[in-house]
Amino acid sequence: MKSFILRILFPALMLCQLASAQQNIRTIFLVRHAETNAAMQGDQLSPAGVQRAHCLARMLKDANIKQIYVTDAKRTQETAAPLAQALKLTPTIHPQKDPAAQIRDLFYGKTGGDILVVGHKDTLPFIIARLNAGSVPAIGDNEFDRLFVVTITQGAATPVTTLRYCECGGAAAPAVRPTPTKKTLPKKR
Repeated sequence: MKSFILRILFPALMLCQLASAQQNIRTIFLVRHAETNAAMQGDQLSPAGVQRAHCLARMLKDANIKQIYVTDAKRTQETAAPLAQALKLTPTIHPQKDPAAQIRDLFYGKTGGDILVVGHKDTLPFIIARLNAGSVPAIGDNEFDRLFVVTITQGAATPVTTLRYCECGGAAAPAVRPTPTKKTLPKKR
């Protein structure tokens, strides 16, 4: 009888452990807020920024996002709004000047599923470094198209992956190619 109970109980416990481990895996998508227009009052998105926010929503609508983190800046909230509306989620607002609460929630948050973080050019590299996911090059003033992806498993982060998304607004910078040079061979004598 004892052997029979162990044969049933042990596999059941193993399945529970496996299910628990799978719940502790989450993918975090981190983006800078979309483009703003300096001529507009406050920090609202420009038309190109609104276009990028909608593109981001289309891109991540099937990514199992269960939580969205934004800062207290309006531009981050407007960037996340189309996805939040599509998924019927209410973003969690963290103060821009205190990313520690956001980092804590990314590691230990109770929400299962993946997370979108909309931050700033100076906060995103800091958050990625604090997640122990590596480092990323500085984000330029006019750079809004980087998407960083980090997976957290059992409290440890994988190295960050950097992608580009949603070409919006102005024309992309042309690729710099070296001008072909004509090589002359020495004349044979």
